[in-house]
Amino acid sequence: MAKYSFEETTIGELLDNPKTADFLFDLVPEAKDHPMLEIGRPFTLEQALPFIETIADSMGITNVAERIEDFKQKLSELE
Repeated sequence: MAKYSFEETTIGELLDNPKTADFLFDLVPEAKDHPMLEIGRPFTLEQALPFIETIADSMGITNVAERIEDFKQKLSELE
């Protein structure tokens, strides 16, 4: 079983671990300075997905679905 998952891991857990925080910001550099990031800490990525999609759309990010799938896959591979 994977240590991290899109459905179970909270955004706060990802941010609190330097390895996963670096991973997050490498794949989603736009998130690093976004003001909503701290508000999202208690949510899993799956729970935050509607907000993530809305924010990405407002920022003009067009390949959201592809990036989310890539993120899910790579997150599940982290040790």
